[in-house]
Amino acid sequence: MSIAVSRAICLGLVLASCCALAGAGRGIVALAQSAPNSPQTDIDSLQKRALEEGEAGRTDDAIRDYQRVLELRPAWKEGWWNLGMLQYDSARFAAAQATFSRVVALAPDLGIAWSLLGLSEYETAAYDAALPHLQKAQLLGIREDDEIARVSSYHLGILLTRASEFAPALLLLQKEFGAGVVSPQAKIALGLATLRVPLLPEQLDPSREALVSEAGAAAAADSAERFAALLRSSPDLPYLHLAYALALQHEGKNSQALAQLREETKVSPDSPIAWIELSRIELALNAPSEALHAAQQAVRISPADSDAHQALAQAWDATGAKAQAEAERKIAASADAGPRMPEPRMVRLYGNPHLDTARKVGAYSNEETWNRALLEFTAADYAAAHEDFKTWLAANPQNGNGWALLAICEFQLKDFDNALIHMDRSAKLGLSAKPEYLYLARYTYGLLLVHAGQFEQAAEVLGTAFDAAAPPSPKVEYALGLALLRRAEFPDAAGPQQAPMIAAAGRIARLLHESKYADAFPQFKALIAQYPHEPFLHYAYGTALIAMSEFDQAAAQMQAEAALSPQSELPCVRLASIALRQRDPATATTWAQRALQLAPGNVEAHYLLGRANLEAGDAAAAIGQLEIAARLSPASPEIHFNLAKAYARAKMPEKAQHERETFTRLNESQKANTVTQP
Repeated sequence: MSIAVSRAICLGLVLASCCALAGAGRGIVALAQSAPNSPQTDIDSLQKRALEEGEAGRTDDAIRDYQRVLELRPAWKEGWWNLGMLQYDSARFAAAQATFSRVVALAPDLGIAWSLLGLSEYETAAYDAALPHLQKAQLLGIREDDEIARVSSYHLGILLTRASEFAPALLLLQKEFGAGVVSPQAKIALGLATLRVPLLPEQLDPSREALVSEAGAAAAADSAERFAALLRSSPDLPYLHLAYALALQHEGKNSQALAQLREETKVSPDSPIAWIELSRIELALNAPSEALHAAQQAVRISPADSDAHQALAQAWDATGAKAQAEAERKIAASADAGPRMPEPRMVRLYGNPHLDTARKVGAYSNEETWNRALLEFTAADYAAAHEDFKTWLAANPQNGNGWALLAICEFQLKDFDNALIHMDRSAKLGLSAKPEYLYLARYTYGLLLVHAGQFEQAAEVLGTAFDAAAPPSPKVEYALGLALLRRAEFPDAAGPQQAPMIAAAGRIARLLHESKYADAFPQFKALIAQYPHEPFLHYAYGTALIAMSEFDQAAAQMQAEAALSPQSELPCVRLASIALRQRDPATATTWAQRALQLAPGNVEAHYLLGRANLEAGDAAAAIGQLEIAARLSPASPEIHFNLAKAYARAKMPEKAQHERETFTRLNESQKANTVTQP
């Protein structure tokens, strides 16, 4: 299923919506200055012609000319967008996929761009790539066009179904298509998710379409009555009793729902899902013994199923067996990392016999390898688990959970460099595990970042490694202490004399992460009094004081740190920043220059020196420093804002306008990202 997007959208949608992609005019034209050996007027003319050809419907000519311009102006965001839309509308999906990959790299917070990338990938049957990209679009939101949003949700729903993620697929599809008139396509999608059929709509046996469509209509209406009617004609159909039971439960008819779930266990004896739902309803009815029996059955049938272990944990809790409950939660946390495996019987029952469905349903051919790796991991056999996870990831490289588990194995095996690479990859791909597993992954990731000297990022990651429902973890606090003191080491490296200091620093770091400055500052003072010569303790306290605008005290702490750490540029950078806040550009210049002597590539020092020059009235010197800073950190709105001011004072209006447009785009992107982050 593809969508037709109007040419008006092709040429103007992004620019007209939230300023997500800065576009035409002087800002774009200015980019041509970086294109060597290309006359300015020829490029401008070619760009204008491409726009006109696209608007006139001359698709082939427009695509050709956009490609020519983009070879010379690779930063022309509107050009990449328009090219991608022309390719998509003309069903050149492989080309559109490559183009939208460039768009999302230039505008990573634009949900509609991720959506069109995922839709292009879907059309080229790159389903494993399309799924996370459509999920990204869903997370960011698609505010520019309601129809594209619905099409994106539809495709995400069917890809989740293909991946055997039936519950989230059904929830998404019901939310999007459950009200009003439901289209035939939406009914099929809803029916596949309801009946737990891991197929795409085009892979469905035509003789099964009416049945699946009716199940989808019942799901859209959440109608127990319609499911009952279906059961009268198909009493032995897998998962129809389950769907009926869930509809009955929504109507508050738990006893009838239990009866249907027991019927489902007879129709689907090798599936844990009915037993899991039985356990949940029994718990709701305050029948913990029955819930425990049902959950144990689910685990017996599917030992690697995280939901089964979670249900068993809840049942053990209800019976008062806390130790058994905790053990099951740990298993659930590890088991949750893997993909859901499609049932072969469902493929045989619903798949089009004329299609190679075994190849196209997305089944993972190395299921046994994954399950074996999980068991080895749970048993702490990290060497064996590492080899099996590595084998599994060769066939499933887009699974963030798999990379995280591989990284944890490598961490345990002391292969720290590869562990950090793979944990970085996992963070980019995303995790979808239970909280317990997330905390383990974040803690391990934080330790690796500390060891690598990436202290600020380590503190951010470790700040999310606490379980809000439990007391603060001492080991996470200790790791935060290492980050605060900028000690590139693992927890076991410090001797017994230093451990109490690091632990105390970690408690302070946690308070700072929670913005509890009033509690943190007295502890800072006490720790400094006890360890006045500890490197970076004054720096950490001074940084916290800056956050509270206590600039005089912060400067005193940074000067103390500069004396203790004469080879570090960090206190010098902070002192330059404080001087600027106190309207003292001369002192800021001195400290920024000293920082650059120690670290010539420090972007913040170049930025602060540029600002100091600007405030001192030396626009030319300011431009030199701010241009260096912009090259080192092109995504910083603040740098472009100040560079625009410097260009304006130097009477360079076109460059100033370009920098203002860049600032606006980056600033809006940051705001949107802040809103959409979970």
